[in-house]
Order: sequence, then C-alpha cells, then structure tokens
Amino acid sequence: MVAIDSGLTVVATDNCVTTTIDGEIVLLNNETGRYQGLSGVGPDIWERIQEPTEPADIVSALVGEYDVDRNRAANDVEHFLETLAGEQLINVDASPTP
Repeated sequence: MVAIDSGLTVVATDNCVTTTIDGEIVLLNNETGRYQGLSGVGPDIWERIQEPTEPADIVSALVGEYDVDRNRAANDVEHFLETLAGEQLINVDASPTP
C-alpha cells in the first residue's frame, strides 16, 4: 500500500519503456510484458516520479496546479501509485528519510 503522508518515497522503475501517443503515455514493463496507459493527470504524476518523490509532495503540487480538493487529490494519487506498484512500474521505499 502506498500511503500519503507516511514518509514513503516512490520512483519509476528502470525496467519499462515509455512512449507518448496523442498526449497519453504508454508504459511497457519489460519484465512482465504488460502495458499501462496514462492519461489525464497520469503523465504529470509519471514525470514527477522520475526521481524519488514523496506522495505528499505530488499531492501538494497537484493541488497547486489544478482546481482539486486536497483529500480528493490524495485519494487519487494513492490509488494511482498503488496501481503502478501493482504493475511493478514504481519502486516504493519505506526507509525513513534523513
């Protein structure tokens, strides 16, 4: 589970290939052979997790950029990251940050 405000960091794995088609990012996991399409705010989140990032920071950035309630953004980001984790497209690090 990828919890918001827990000190976790997430980062995109390096075992996938990405391409953009008509504004949608398509990810191919090289290990599983499975595809995942990202549209809407998904490509924005994907760009943010190219470097280790805390989910709470993603939520704050989205609330600042889009007209969205913080709780709604937190729920959506958490669900999105859980989906990516389930598809082995991100690494989740529960180590405490210094």
